[in-house]
Parts: sequence; structure tokens; C-alpha cells
Amino acid sequence: MEVFKVVKNRLLFSIKSTVVSIFIFSVLLTATVAISLQYYFNAKMAEEYTSRIFKMATENTASDLTKLNQQVENTLEILSQNPDIKSQLIEEHNRKDIFKILELSQHFYAIYIGLDNGEFYEVINLDASPLVRSQIKAKANDRWAVIEIKMVDGEKKKITHFYTKDHALRHTISQPTDYDPVERMWFSRAEEDTIYKSSPYLFQHLQAPGQTYSLKLAGENSVIAIDIALSSVSEYLLNLDNKGQQEFNVEMFLFEKEGQLIASNTEQRLSTITIPASKPLPLTAKQQALINSMGKISVSNESDWAPLDFAISGRPAGYSVDVLNLISDMTGLELSYINGFSWAELVNLFKEEKLQLLNASYDNQPNRALGILSQSFLQTPFAIITQPGEADITRLSQLYGKTLAISADWSIIEEIKAFHPQIKVVEVPSTLEVLKSIQQGRYYAGIDNRFVLQYTAKQFFIDKVQYHFDLAQNKPPLLADLHFLLPKAETGLLEIINLAIDNISDEQKEALKQKWLFNEQQLNELKHVGVVPYKEVLSLTSNPQNFNHLLQKEINKQNMYLFISQLNGHDEYLALLIPKSKLLQNALKKLRIAIMVTAGLLLILLPLCWLFAKPIVEPIKRLAEHAERIKERQYDHIEFHDSNIIEIQELTDSMAGMTASIKTYQQNQTDLMDSFIELIGQAIDDKSPYTAGHCERVPELGMMLAEVASNSDATPFKQFKFNNDDEIREFKIAAWLHDCGKITTPEHIVDKGTKLEAIYNRIHEIRMRFEVLWRDEEIDYWQKVQAQPEQQDDWLAQKDLHQQQLRDDFAFIANANIGGEFMSEKHIERLHQLSTKTWQRFFDDTLGLSPVEELRTNKAEQPLPVTEQLLANKPEHIIAHDHSIEYDKKLGINMTIPEFRANLGELHNLVIARGTLTAEDRFKVNEHIISTIRMLDKMPFPQELANVPRYASTHHETLIGTGYPRKLTAEQLSIPERVLVLADIFEALTAADRPYKKAKPLSVAIDILYKMAQDQHVDMDIFKLFLSSGIYQDYAKRYLSPAQIDAVDIEFYLNKRSQSGGEAA
Repeated sequence: MEVFKVVKNRLLFSIKSTVVSIFIFSVLLTATVAISLQYYFNAKMAEEYTSRIFKMATENTASDLTKLNQQVENTLEILSQNPDIKSQLIEEHNRKDIFKILELSQHFYAIYIGLDNGEFYEVINLDASPLVRSQIKAKANDRWAVIEIKMVDGEKKKITHFYTKDHALRHTISQPTDYDPVERMWFSRAEEDTIYKSSPYLFQHLQAPGQTYSLKLAGENSVIAIDIALSSVSEYLLNLDNKGQQEFNVEMFLFEKEGQLIASNTEQRLSTITIPASKPLPLTAKQQALINSMGKISVSNESDWAPLDFAISGRPAGYSVDVLNLISDMTGLELSYINGFSWAELVNLFKEEKLQLLNASYDNQPNRALGILSQSFLQTPFAIITQPGEADITRLSQLYGKTLAISADWSIIEEIKAFHPQIKVVEVPSTLEVLKSIQQGRYYAGIDNRFVLQYTAKQFFIDKVQYHFDLAQNKPPLLADLHFLLPKAETGLLEIINLAIDNISDEQKEALKQKWLFNEQQLNELKHVGVVPYKEVLSLTSNPQNFNHLLQKEINKQNMYLFISQLNGHDEYLALLIPKSKLLQNALKKLRIAIMVTAGLLLILLPLCWLFAKPIVEPIKRLAEHAERIKERQYDHIEFHDSNIIEIQELTDSMAGMTASIKTYQQNQTDLMDSFIELIGQAIDDKSPYTAGHCERVPELGMMLAEVASNSDATPFKQFKFNNDDEIREFKIAAWLHDCGKITTPEHIVDKGTKLEAIYNRIHEIRMRFEVLWRDEEIDYWQKVQAQPEQQDDWLAQKDLHQQQLRDDFAFIANANIGGEFMSEKHIERLHQLSTKTWQRFFDDTLGLSPVEELRTNKAEQPLPVTEQLLANKPEHIIAHDHSIEYDKKLGINMTIPEFRANLGELHNLVIARGTLTAEDRFKVNEHIISTIRMLDKMPFPQELANVPRYASTHHETLIGTGYPRKLTAEQLSIPERVLVLADIFEALTAADRPYKKAKPLSVAIDILYKMAQDQHVDMDIFKLFLSSGIYQDYAKRYLSPAQIDAVDIEFYLNKRSQSGGEAA
């Protein structure tokens, strides 16, 4: 058997070698595809499986945190119903119950109750977090701590009891305290019906961050509360990561609505920069004694004034906090930070002497009135922000009449209002709200510390604001120095603090600046400390549909899986994120090994391909023998053999169905062409709203009448029959295309509804001339009265007479403008007479013309005023042809071409005897049929459609050679052409959308058709068939309004036709 041979310089291969080669190639290709698909689907399965595990883990985490919230709230509800707790502080039997609750609820840090008289009782779970035990200085064998605050011998004491796990008291410590639960926000904000949950803040006794749930006891002046140490929540998230999700490397964030972190499993590192240590200052004995006597100094700490004074999940941080820590190291002062309050609340605490130091304060009159200020420890500039694109702002006076957003209760507010009352100051809750309100365009500008604005903007992804830094020259002076504010009585403490500030070294100051202010790299590292570091996560929390679903998003140019859940009842959210690559890396590694083994096995099986060729080669040979018969299109004479091979059987079926396929293809091409033709007709109808539907209705009426004529045995129609579907289609296409040339006809001529219309109705120009003449009569009257006042009555009568005549004349011209079926010679003569009336033009009529009008208006300049005729035919009204009008002789066009393209003469148009069109307009309208001939003549119609151009272009011909465009006679017009003549005329007579005449009732339209048939403009036999077949009624029911359909006595027309038909013959 030959494997290959050369024929006419072509290399040919045997079927077997070809099939084997193809088979081998196919196997290799199939193997490649199969392996690829196996990899793809297995990867998908691995992805779905791993994602499902991850989703389950994330859902469990969210569920646990939600349960923790619910557990705290349920516990508070149950404790609030205990009558013993309601009536007094917790006693021993209740204390043991609380020990049990804390033992079962490992995340509870403490349960406590506060009374409005200042008494306080707290039970602390020392195992809630290692931090709890170290902060409260408990021993390793201590399990519980109980803190009581009450009056002992006239002095308020804080008594701390340490209990073992067996509830045995091990040790008690008593010390003075000024702690008052009433002043704490968990007490002041608690309500009877709703559980209050705080944002993260620093616990007073623990000096560690946490959150408090509190509930006011019904009918009592006491509040019960439960604390959750954030260290225990973060530890819980870390344990989750270390247990079930270590292989995923999941990032977990528990955060508030704006993005502030409550807890996270990621390390919140403030900075890599270390502040150099301070050496103790050599203090005087008096200064040391003062420090020893003061105990812990309560210091304010704001939550959201980063990077100067803020809190990260309740833990104090910022430039001023680091300065205070340096002061503490140098002096030995013990500091106790208080946060969780607004600035106004902190100021009130300071005023009530519940707070000993206000952090990061400005030197201004309100602050000087509150206390005494330390030396400045930092100079920080102010900045104003606006939306981008605003002019530079250097003075506050530039904001007069505009709104300025400022953080609420800021000390500078009153001074700005006093010095600049023209500025509309708006207080907003925070610096973040200042930025957001400006970005959203709610206010014109905002003001705050420059570093705070820039830091907060980066923290919360706000970038569409413009900064204005040059604010040096202002009243009040925008002093940028920060101080510590102390009570006026604390002059000794102020002296110590100032001494410490003076001893902060240059190295320490530079480290502070690099850590918090001026180092761009450090700022980028710090900007998302304490907040969720991903903008996309925060944006997803605005839509609840994103909750509790595993989402896939691109974050920081990395494909990530994330899960977001809202904790029930609070504006807190849990987000878990993991890179997709890390989620799938272990599963994909195992999958790659399985794929490699599969590929190796497929390679071993390749040599067997040669044996598999025979079952394919034989059927292909038989198909090759049949191919010759297919070339001769002997489809019905081919006997195909069935095959058990699907592909070969499909090839056999394909050959057998080829004939049907060709026929279907031809039908599809026919349908496509018909749709294009109908599309052209619809486009022409859509071009003018006044002829809308004409190109659609004429084919309908034409087909109805042509089919009746084809089926008629009457003598006039015996020679006319539609012999096949092609002839019917030929006639229908011609009917659809009968007005295709109208696509070139100007709309303002087709739509010309009045004689003076030329894009607009010029009757208003004529009316204005009458207005001028009316005014002239008024002027003439008053001039005559002034000259001869004794004849005023005569002049008035004369004026009224003339003005009444003007009314009559204008009404006559306006009526003539409307057009109609006939205008008498008398009326035409009156128009000529009226045209001789004159009026004075005082303005140059060559001004304000377009370039085209200037070319058309070629007349010498006339001195003003100029006497103008009331109705004028001016040279500029004559518009010449753009080009010579010539037609190819083979088209057979026989039409009189007017001398001009258009004649806009006012008198020329008004004296039109019939309708609204001039001879030039009429030619332009009639010219559409020439365009039809030209367009259709260029189309390569197949033989079965050869008569389309002829049928479509003869519907304006008459039987006596007076039509257009060829002036054909009856002998030259076929039945289909005569049918289209009647269909076109009848549709036009009954159409309700023509601007120049009203739609005719059915009886009037029939009567007009009859008269046209008598004049041999319409074929009388077609007219009779139209009536006798009832087509006129069928068409009227479909397309005419009910008001048009009236009774028609067809017998009258049929009989009259019979009488006149003989004469016509």
C-alpha cells in the first residue's frame, strides 16, 4: 500500500497514513486538552473545596463574635432581673454566682455595678487575658479580683480583694481613690430599655483597652455593666489563626463602621523608630514630695486626633502621648489616661476637677480661662481644605459668606466667630467628618491641624481634597503651638512639666518628628494603624448584600478572598481576608502531581494508534467514492451506508442534508433582502411624520387588489395571473419600493402645509407688514387730529375704516395661504391688487445673511427708507438649479423641467390655484420617481425580479399619457402597474397625516377615484374590481378611523361605469 505519492508537483498521502497521523495528532491534542481540562476542573474543585472550608471557618468566627455580643447582652438582662443586685451591692452568695458566670464566659473581663452615690463593686476574671493579671498585679495563684469603692471613715477608698480558684480570700489592698462611676460614660449613657455598647476605650483600673456593655436597672439609680478586654478578643482571633486557619494566613479585623479597629489578629506596630530613653531629672526635695503626694495624674486622651493625640483600639498613642511618657520617665510622674470621651466631655471633666491634665491644647483665650498652660512642646501648622480646583486661601476673610467645617467644641471656634462673624461656622463631630463633608461638597471649607488632616485623610482613603497651608497672617492669629493644660492651682506641677519639656533632647525631638510627623515612609507605615488598611473592605460594608458571603476582589493588585459580617445589633463588622494564591497553594501542589502521572500514562498508549486506523480508513474510502456523485449534485441518487463511528455517520448525514441546507440558505437570503426592502420603506415613512405609514399601507392595499385581480375570471383580467410565488414577491417588492426615491426629497417640500411655507411659514412676515400698516394708520390719524382737531371724528372714522380693511385683507391672504382644491380668478386678481400696496422699510435687508444667501442676493445698495410691496416676488426668491438636469435616455424619462430649482416669491406662491405646491415644488416632489428609477436601475435584480424597477416607477402614469415620469399610455401599462396607481392614490386620499389636506371620508375618496377613472387617470376596470370585491371596505376597517368610514353606494359607480365603459372602449 502506498503511503504517499507525487501528482502534478503535489505531495499526496494515503488515507491510512493521513488518518494515523491525524489520529496521533488528535490523541496528543486530546491528551493535552484532557489534561488541561482535568487540571482546570480539579483546580476548580480544589478551589471550591478550600473556599468552602475557608467560608465555614469565617462563618464560625463571625458566629462566635456575634454569640459573644449576644452572650453579654443576655447575661446583663438576666443579672438586671436579680432582685438582690437591684436592691444593694453584690454580696457573697451573688459574688459566687458571678464567679461562675465569668468562669463560663472566658472573654468576660469583669462584671460590675455602680450606684449614683459613687459606690462601685466589680468582679474581675484574671484569666480573661495575661494582660489583665499583669496590670492588676495579681499573683499566679489568684483567680478572681473584687474591687470595691466606698466611703471608709469619711474617705473614699478603693479596696481590692484577691481570691483563689476555690473562692478563698488570699489578700486585700486598700488605697485612696477619686474614681466616681457616675462620671464614666458606661454609667451616664446607660438606659433602662437598651443595652449600651461603648467604642474601645482605656479601662480606668486596668489601664488597658476594652469595650463596655451597660444597662440601667429599672427603677433604680444604679447601672450594671460587663467589660470585654480587647486583648482577649485579639487573643481569640490569634488563636483562630493559629488553630484552624494557619495554613491560610488569614487577616482578621473586627472594626467599627468608619473603619476603626476593635481587634485584629495582625500586629499593630506603631513605628520602627525608637525614641531615645530619658534620664531622671535632678528634682528638688519639694518637687519630689509633690510628685509623691499626687499619685496617678489623670490625663485626657482623644480617640481621633491622629497623629498628635489618639487611641488605637482604646490604647493611647500619638506625638503628645510620647511626650508625656518622656516627661513621666524624667520626673517619675504616674499617668492614668482617660479616653472614650469626646473633646467636650473631656473639657467638662477637667472643669469638674475629675481630670488633671488636658492633652494637646492650643494657647487661646478659652483655654487660658480654663487653666494654666505649659510651655509649647510642638509647633504644628493649621491648614484649610476645600474641594480640588479652588483658588488658594491664605486668609480667613476669603471665606466670608461661605461655610467652614470645624471639629465640634474646638477652642478656636469662638475666636473665629468673634473675629469673623461673616463666616458660617459649622461644627461636625470629628476631623474625619470635616474631611468627608468637604469631599462630598456639603460645606465649602474645613480647618484643622495640618498633620491631623493629612494623617486622617490617608487613614481613611480620602484623597479628593485640596490643602491650603499658607495661613500665617490671620486674625485671630492661628497659633500652632501645642501645650498641656493644667488646673490653675497646679503651679508646682506645671513647673515640673515645663522643666521636663526643656530637657527633651534634640535627638528625642527629631525622633518624635520622624515617628509622627515628617517622615513620609513612617507616615505610610502608620496611616492604617488602628484602622482597616483596605479601602475596598470599607466600601463593601455600605451594602448589606455583601455580608455573609465569600467574595473575590482585587485588593492592592492582589486577588483576594474576603468575608464580611455585621455583628447583630451594633455597627461593628468582622472582615477576614486571604490571598487567593495562598488559599489554593497546597491543593494545587497535589493536583499538579496527579496531572503529571496522567500525562505519563497517555504517552505510553500513543504507539497503539496505528492499529486503530483501519476502522476509520474503510468508511472514508466509501465516502470518497460518493464525493464524485455529490459534485454532480446527484443528491437523490446517492446511497449512503451507515457507520458505527459517530463522526463518519455525522459526515454522511451532513452530505444527505446538503440539498436541504442550500434551499434553506437561499430562503434566508430571500428573507434578508425582503427585510432590507421593508426597512427602506419604513425609513421613508419615518422621514416625514406627514406620510408615515404610506410605504407600508400601499403594499398592503396593492397586494389585496392584485391577488383579487389574479384570481378573477373577468374579461379584463383573464390575461393576468400570478403564476408562482416569485411573481407575487416581485409585485410586493415593487410596491414596497414605489416611493424609495422620496428619501432624496427635501422634507420641507414634502411637508409643505401652506403656500408660503419654506422651512417655516412666512405668513408671519406678511402679518408683520400689516402690523406696520396698522401702525401707520394710527400715526396718520393722530397727525391729522393735531393738524385739524375740529375734524377728529372724521379722521377717526377714516382710520377705523382703513384698519377694518387691513383686517379683511390680511384674513383673505391668510385664507389664501392655506390652499385648497381651487382658487378663482377673482381671488387671484385681488391678490395681485393687494401686492401693489406698499410699506416703508427702514433697515438694510442684506444684513445678517448666511454666506449662501449673500451669494443669492446680488443687488445694488439702496438708500433707506425703501418702499416695499406688501406681497413681493423678488429676484432673491428665485433659486437656480445647482447643476444641469439631464437623464439617461435609456430610463425613458419624459418630464418638463422647470427653469428654476425653487421660486419662493410670495405672490407667486399665494396665487397657486390648487394645493400648496408651485411648479418647482411639484417637480421636486415628482422627481422622487426619477430617483426611484435611478436607484432601482442600479440594483442587480435576479431574473425573477426583473420587473421590480418598472412596477415601482409607473404609479404616477395615466392611461392617456399625461402622467410622469415617462408619459406612458394605457397600451404601455400592465395590470400590476395599474393596480399600484389606484393603491397609491386611494391611500393618499384617505391618509389622516397629510399637512395640506384633511383625510377624506370613504365616500368622498371613492367619488374622487371615480372621477379620476372617468378622466382615465385611473383604470376603470381596476376601480370596479376595487369596489365589487369589497377591498375598499376591508382596507377601511384596518386603516381608516371610524369617523372616515361612511356609506358608499357602489352600485351607482358600477352602473355608471358600465354606461361609460362602452363609450371609453
